[in-house]
Amino acid sequence: MLRRMVSRSARAAWRLAAFLCPLPLCLSLAAQNTGTQPAAQPPQQAAPSGEAPPSLQLHDLPPDSHTLTPAEQAQLKQQEALNAAMRLAAIEARWGPEMSTPGMSIALAEAGRTKAADGATQLTYHITGSGFSPGERLTLVRWPLGEPAVHVMSGLVLDSRGNVVCGTPSAAAATPAAPGTAPAAPLAPACTQTMQANQPVEVQATAAQGEAIRVALVGDTEKNGAAASAVPFPLAQEDQGCRLQVMLGVKDAAMVLVEGTGFPANTALKVDTTTLGDTRTMHPKTNADGRMVFAVLPEAKGQESGQTTVTFAGVMHYPSLETDKNPPVPDPACKPSVQFAWGKGSYKVE
Repeated sequence: MLRRMVSRSARAAWRLAAFLCPLPLCLSLAAQNTGTQPAAQPPQQAAPSGEAPPSLQLHDLPPDSHTLTPAEQAQLKQQEALNAAMRLAAIEARWGPEMSTPGMSIALAEAGRTKAADGATQLTYHITGSGFSPGERLTLVRWPLGEPAVHVMSGLVLDSRGNVVCGTPSAAAATPAAPGTAPAAPLAPACTQTMQANQPVEVQATAAQGEAIRVALVGDTEKNGAAASAVPFPLAQEDQGCRLQVMLGVKDAAMVLVEGTGFPANTALKVDTTTLGDTRTMHPKTNADGRMVFAVLPEAKGQESGQTTVTFAGVMHYPSLETDKNPPVPDPACKPSVQFAWGKGSYKVE
């Protein structure tokens, strides 16, 4: 199930990350994405002109392929699903400033909530941005949970106050081509097909607890952009300045991201995840801002659904000969704990 749920989202995420993230991160992610691909085979040497090609020798034949047993096939699929989930988690964890072109940023500003006939909460967001060139044409990208990223509309611009609005018909046109080349096609339909010029862009969405609304703005040339997200119904708990938040990585929480803030900087932590009495301890490390993010794949043998509790369990202490000179970071007084449902039927729009 996990393999089916993450594969499409992972593919879409890698394509989008190719032009959103900074070059060092792109190279790192590309290496992770291609690390399991088979190495390229060296080219065959052609026989000199006039000479007969060498005859095939017995030792040139490949060895007999091993037919995988059902158990080996199941293990291989499980590993593929795990790899896909980790790649997807890496993109979701970096969605925002880390993936944006340096100096560029966008933000989602909630503009209203209404109840639909089916009881779901209809959310409306406006987008603001900074760092883009004046008059630069932009394309709106949305990445719904569990779905491929979609280029929604093109021809957007920032007004004088930094609000993302539909540009004039001339601004919504294709990017001018260099002399002797064809014009670049827009990445998506022009906003002027459905909006008035200078009308603010509205993002409509529904969401479940812990679900992030993810958007991005990219230039027509796909060489720059910025990403942002908002979690309208946080699944989080704060205790004495420390905060744990669970965000859905895929629907039904087959994979989630756990984000922690307010913890000691550059410090390895202990975080317990408990499912049906089975506790596993993770050891994420915070960055210079005291933030950490890691992925959890909850499961219980023979169970299609359940509850998992994530609890901060203290700081990792490593005894050493230098302890007297460099005393360890003391355990914070906080102990936040957050619980989430996973598995069949757990995804419910608020």
